[in-house]
Amino acid sequence: MMSETTKRSLLQICPNDHPPFKDLCRYYATAAKSLGWSVTTLFLGSPREDPLEHARYLNATDLRRTAVLAQFLENEAESAPGGAQPTIALCHRYRAFRILMASDLAVSTVVTVAHEFGFFARLQRRLAVRTRRLIGRRRLIFAGVSDAVQRELQAVDPHAVLLPNGIDLNRADRQRLGRAEARAFFGLTDDTFCVGVVGRLHPKKSPALALEGFRLAARAMPGAHLIFIGSGELAASLQRAARDLPVTFAGFVPEAARYFSGLDLLVLPSSSKEAFGMVALEAMAAELPVLSSPAPGPSYVLGTQGDYFQPPTPSTLAQALSSAYQQWQMAGGAPADSKSAAKAVRERVAALFSVEAAAQRLQQLADSVCTDQ
Repeated sequence: MMSETTKRSLLQICPNDHPPFKDLCRYYATAAKSLGWSVTTLFLGSPREDPLEHARYLNATDLRRTAVLAQFLENEAESAPGGAQPTIALCHRYRAFRILMASDLAVSTVVTVAHEFGFFARLQRRLAVRTRRLIGRRRLIFAGVSDAVQRELQAVDPHAVLLPNGIDLNRADRQRLGRAEARAFFGLTDDTFCVGVVGRLHPKKSPALALEGFRLAARAMPGAHLIFIGSGELAASLQRAARDLPVTFAGFVPEAARYFSGLDLLVLPSSSKEAFGMVALEAMAAELPVLSSPAPGPSYVLGTQGDYFQPPTPSTLAQALSSAYQQWQMAGGAPADSKSAAKAVRERVAALFSVEAAAQRLQQLADSVCTDQ
């Protein structure tokens, strides 16, 4: 059993620092440090923009070089404070897990987080995990970022746990711009009903559904404006389809949640493949009303604190948009959510997705390690 005086440590490994992983690694580091733990964060790739403070980057260009990266990982982790034998190694996605398992790094407990569905879809992965569990010296824990992902994991590993993504509320509040400054960034006037769609312009996110729903509702929403914040493979086709509509394509915006105060409604048209809903969580923190499809990830995040359009079709979305617009008008051009509703939203975020919630989960994992040893 671990001595009470032994300082616990967290090693977290992530393939890259692309959104949302840079913020997630910062989030877990803050949670672990709040417990007095030492933290080492390793990204396998290179920084996308500004490097995460105090993180280490392996600057790998080919993540398939497992053996080489395993050696680099071992050297970097062991040279870090508290890295000789971490209490917990937290691996984001399978690639990080695979590289860690190929190393000789002295870590007894490996927690691997599945951020998407299909983590165990490949037979090779299922066999590899079962084999390593039988002959390995490490305790393996698999975690899903939402209840739906956890249930999928449990079909292979009945002991899979729930480890949701989260947000540092204090940091988010400090970073968020005022409404006037955020509106100026997007070139919006005060009397504009602004609907935001935030995320990659990718089929999984269903941005075309948002555009068509807005098109159907536009006549009933004079002066309304739709903003897509994000880039991706569907950008060109969406721009062609939106030529006759009041739509702005803002492209990729770093720290996009800073500008949520300039929006009146966030629409999440995500498909059933959406495993979490980080944008929904950021909107909740900003007390921005959310209108979502019934996708499992956003539904887990929002619970009863969001509005849904279902089935997820352009016509149902158009009806929901028109209703939200009418409420916005009745409220004098202000968000229609009451103070009590906004309080309930923040309470849900604090209870399930805050730094404090993450710290509690890390503490429970570490305590279970001690119990098993």
